[in-house]
Order: sequence, then C-alpha cells, then structure tokens
Amino acid sequence: MKSYTCKCDQKEIPGVLDHIQECLVKKKLDKKKRVRAMLVAEEILGELCRNAKEGSQIRVDVGGILGNIEIRYRCNGKLFYVSDIQERMLFTENDKDNDEANIVIRDLMERLFGDTISIRNDRGVNNVTQTVKKSAYISLIYTLAALVLGVITGLLIQSFLPAETGKAIFGAVFIPIYTVFINALKMIVGPLVFFSIAASISEFSDLNALGRLAGQNIMMYVITSIIAICVGMLAYRIFPIGNPDLVKAVNAEVASETVAKGEATSISIKDTLVSIVPSDVVTPFQKSDMLQIIFMAVLLGIAAASLSGKVPLLRDMIRAMDKCFSKITGGIVTFVPLIVFCSMAKMMLGMNLTNLKDVLIWTPVIYFGDIIMICIYLLILLVVGRLNPLKFLENFYPAMLSGFTLASSNAALPTSIKQCERMGISKRIYSFSLPLGATINMDGNCITLIISALFFARIYGIPVTANMLISLFIAILVLSMGSPGVPGGNLVCLTLLIPQIGVPAEAISLVMGLYPIIGMMQVMANITGDAVVTAVIANRAGLLDKEKYNKA
Repeated sequence: MKSYTCKCDQKEIPGVLDHIQECLVKKKLDKKKRVRAMLVAEEILGELCRNAKEGSQIRVDVGGILGNIEIRYRCNGKLFYVSDIQERMLFTENDKDNDEANIVIRDLMERLFGDTISIRNDRGVNNVTQTVKKSAYISLIYTLAALVLGVITGLLIQSFLPAETGKAIFGAVFIPIYTVFINALKMIVGPLVFFSIAASISEFSDLNALGRLAGQNIMMYVITSIIAICVGMLAYRIFPIGNPDLVKAVNAEVASETVAKGEATSISIKDTLVSIVPSDVVTPFQKSDMLQIIFMAVLLGIAAASLSGKVPLLRDMIRAMDKCFSKITGGIVTFVPLIVFCSMAKMMLGMNLTNLKDVLIWTPVIYFGDIIMICIYLLILLVVGRLNPLKFLENFYPAMLSGFTLASSNAALPTSIKQCERMGISKRIYSFSLPLGATINMDGNCITLIISALFFARIYGIPVTANMLISLFIAILVLSMGSPGVPGGNLVCLTLLIPQIGVPAEAISLVMGLYPIIGMMQVMANITGDAVVTAVIANRAGLLDKEKYNKA
C-alpha cells in the first residue's frame, strides 16, 4: 500500500484527495468508480477531521491484493458512524418538502456508501476502511483452496487414521460446523425469499406489467425444464449405461431411510397445485415449503403495490425487511469457504469406494448432460436474449462455482443475486426471478432423474417404451417444480420416480455414495439456468444495464 501522512485539518483534505486520485488512476480504476470513491473519501476525511484530537495526523493508505482496491484511513479521535455522515446531509426543518427531499437524499447516500465503509475505534484511534473495488477472484481463490484442502483432509483422515477416530473427529468438529451453517441457511432462506419477492412486486405500480413478467418467467422456466429432460434422454442415448450385474450390489438397508422419506410423499399435479396455498402463515416457514412461501410473498407484494398511494409505510417496511435479511444472508455467506472445506472433507470420508467403482460411469454421463444444458443456456442468451454469452460467463462464474461447491440452489441464492446485480440486472427482476427459479426451475435435477431412471431400467432389464418415457417426462416435470422439502431432496425424488417404471426404490443404494458429486454439478446447472432466464427477461423488458453487463 502507498501511504500519505499529513496534519488532520480541513485545509489538508484537497492534498489527500489528490493523492488518492493519483493512486486510483495508477490502478486503472474506471472513471465512474473513481468519481464515486472520491466522493466517499471526501466525506470520510471531513468526518475524521471533525472528530480528530487537536494536533493529530491522518495517515491514508491505498492498495489491495488480487484485484481488490481499498483505502485505509487512520487518525486519533472520537468514534463516529456512517449514519453521522448521512445525517449531516439531511434537512433538519420539519415540513413536507424537506421530508420528501430527505427520502431522496437517504436513497442517494445508501447507493453511494452501501457496504463500502468499515469503521473501528481502537483505544482512541479511528481506523476506517473504504472498499473501492471488490474482486470476485478473492472469493474464487478462497473457495477453490477450501475445496482442495477439504478433499485432501478427508483422504488423509481416511487413509492414516482408524475409522473410529476419523468418525470421532468429524463428529466433534467438521459435522457440527457444517450443520450450524446449513441450519443458518435454512433459517434465513424462507424470510429472504419471502421479503425479496414481496419487495420486488411492491415496486410495480403497473400490476399488468408484473403479470406479464411473471408469466414470461414461469413459461421460460417450464420450457428450459422440458429441454433439460430431452437433453438427459439424448445424453443417455449417446452413452447407454447400466450393467445388469449391479442388481447384486443393491443394499436395501442403506437405502431404507431415504426410501421412507420418499414414501411420505407422492407425485401428483393436483396435489402440487393444491398444496401451493398454505393453511396458515407459520408452517411454510417451519417446513421451508418454498412454493407456499412464494405464494404468500406474491399476495403481500400485490397488496403493498396496490396500497402504495394510501399506505406507503407498508412498502417501506417490506423494503426494510428485505434489506435486513439480505444483510444477514451476506454475513452468513462470508463463511462459505469454511463450509466448503468441511463439506468436502465430510464427503470424502464417507465415500463408499466400492460403489464408486461399480457405478463410476453414471457420474460423467450426468455431467455430460449438464454441460450440454449449460451450452444450451448460452445459446438461449445469444439467440433469444441478444446478449454475449461469454460476458455472462465472466460475470456469473463466481455464482456457478458457489452452486457447485454448496450443492444447494437455496444456499447459492445469495451469490446468484449478488452476481446478477453486478452484471446490471434490475433488482425488480432478479429479486423475483431468482428465488422463483431456485424453487421451480431444477433443470440439473431433471437431467439427473431421467438419466438415473433409464440407468436403473437397464440394470433391471425393463424395456423402455414410449408410454414409459411419457410417464417419466410428466413425473419429472412435476417433481422439478415441487420437490419434497426434506433433506436429500433430489435423492428422495428418485425414490418416488423409479418405482413407476418397475424398479424397487431400494436400488438407489447403488448411487447414494456418489450423489454428493452429482448434486454439485446439477445445482450449478440449476442456478445458471435461473440467471440466464433472468438476464433474458431483464433485457427484453429494458431492465438490464448493458454497460455493466459488457464490462466484465
């Protein structure tokens, strides 16, 4: 970092700003971000001077690593907060015009400052960090490093420690950390989706426009799911896997728990549609029933939009709750690398190497189908959305990596939202489209289910007929839009699906050991599809910032 030290005085501020400007130009920061950084820096310096002890010096450092750019300020003085800077800009006289002006000023200050400033006072010394540019490469490197270290740690424990010792270590350290994180995500996802969708809908003054956008979203999600099932069939046609000798390796005892979960649910279009409307407002959050949560969010959002003229406070409260839960989610997501480490180590320790060898071919075939589907998404971007697919990959790859490592569409939702915002998609679109897609658009799951069903049919010698394919097609489409809200969701879906073609549900014991690896790729396909549909609809609606999108 390049340092600059001077007396903490208002007269010295222009010199400090010149130094910061020079450093940012050398770091090739684009003009728009540079101007914003300078405005924020001027306000920080002013507040430091106002709260400084007499005769204090201010030290400013500009630097960063791996694409990050930060400005750090250090000066003796009293603690202050970002809100102090914002309040200084507001009108103090109480009248209607000033109140309206203050609302606009607060909104502008929120956009200007956002989450870019961190203030800490240590023994009378103010330490302020201003984040000018946050590189996506940092999270990518941390996550990849955590993934590799997790795999190595799991293999080392499995290879060099007794089985009981390894289980004890994981039971005492890794599994509790992983469980706490997953529980935190389960806790936050329901309110996050609820208020995100409600806030998005409440912004629409024209409910007819909202209806058109929602209709386009659902239609495109259904179309991509249909394409995904066809892609799965094509992948299996190219690689017709399934060895009848594997029947001997079926372990009913291992599969019993998942089978029991599957028996508690059913495949029915009627039941799926009827169950969308909850009998109370608490149960959907307790069971994480996302379809019911979305239904309630839509009702609240429509009500808030229609009452915005009479009761504006309702919309403001929904916005505030949306920001609150988004902030909490952002805090939880910072621990992703640690959880990826624990998750990968846990997976490697529990991997059944015998099953891995027996059904190894099943994995690359599903990966092949998912990769084809991702290529189709990019083609949809180019042909339907008139957008550069390579720029999309440059913008969205951190979320794709997050989905791959977390193996959960809901867990990856915060990262998807963050990357869609960075690529210039309006919040009015992504705050509705992404949570909806995380619930009903499971293209990766569709590919896994169709390939697995045909794989098991070949193992059990069941002929594949046109009627069977039609039955599978309909069942997979329903399951992709209303998956059971239980742990191991898609694995449970598989236990519901294969008995329809005459394969016992216990057959899933063959693939249970490999399923964590499959889940990673299918979630990456899921969230990529959600983002592609979101980008296409945003562009067609004129709610995509092309400059941001093309500046990857």
